[in-house]
Amino acid sequence: MSTFPVLDVVVALVFLYLLFAVTCTAVNEAIASAFNRRGRMLRQAVEHLLGDPALATAVYRHPMVASLGGVTRADTPASAPLPSYIPANRFATALTDHLTGLAAVTDAAAVEKGIAALPPSAARQLRALFALSQGDVHDFHARVSEWYDQTMDRVSGWYKRSVSRQTYVMAIVFVLVFNLDSVQLFNRLWSDSAFRQAAVDEARARIAATGTAEVPVMEYTGGASPTAGTPVQTGTVSLTDSETRLLTSLRGWDDDRMRLRTARVLEGETTGVTFRWLLGVAAGHAIGWLVTIFAISLGAPFWFDLLNRFMRVRSNGRAPGGIDDARSRA
Repeated sequence: MSTFPVLDVVVALVFLYLLFAVTCTAVNEAIASAFNRRGRMLRQAVEHLLGDPALATAVYRHPMVASLGGVTRADTPASAPLPSYIPANRFATALTDHLTGLAAVTDAAAVEKGIAALPPSAARQLRALFALSQGDVHDFHARVSEWYDQTMDRVSGWYKRSVSRQTYVMAIVFVLVFNLDSVQLFNRLWSDSAFRQAAVDEARARIAATGTAEVPVMEYTGGASPTAGTPVQTGTVSLTDSETRLLTSLRGWDDDRMRLRTARVLEGETTGVTFRWLLGVAAGHAIGWLVTIFAISLGAPFWFDLLNRFMRVRSNGRAPGGIDDARSRA
């Protein structure tokens, strides 16, 4: 038995928060992938950038861009997969090639003619960039790339805010469906030593798996680019079988359903009994639910980092870098 029961409770609770956050992240990514949210948001941003849906479609059908969505032909149908990321250099080349038409992509006169043929909403910005480049196609290409990159920085912010909102919604649904009450979880971890030890053992196993995960959780820092993110280890992205069994051992709504059945036996199956039960559930779980929702919104990388710190404290028996270290150096 552990000599640090309070620390074990904290470690186990942090670990459960990590599993909840990992599950929400996996669901979010599955939804984003199923609806290609990155690709759709990028397409909207490109249309806004160019000011002309037809010009955006032409750029997307260029082989250099179409191939990023898994399509290799320029005559892509409208239902073709949208790429989730377009490098600035490819975007600028595809746009310039469209402007020049059959002429060489380095033909300055063809670029100017192509810009003049565009609708006013699309031509205005490109005309200004071409004027600033003083007819140098290479400089024009670089300016288009920079213009695109600046827009992608804003798209990154839009996507992060969108994911943040979706995470909150998913956390609320997750907490209510499975009745993830932090107060209830803390009480069970404190009173049930077997459950607490199982959670601590699983936490130790997940930390030991760091570096062997098939895919790390990514924090995207470069727009929608799948290669411009910072990898953040959380052990494994998916839950192991033993972690899944640990989560399924949570009581969830069992105790509350038992109280409802008891009330119906004693008082009858009336609407008033059910209504009073619902009020009791809301009053009894509200604080615990809110704490869990906030915890999940912090994300899996936050909880994995915190779990690592607490496990080091548990292993060493002292706070790393804290008072004990200061005393040892004195």
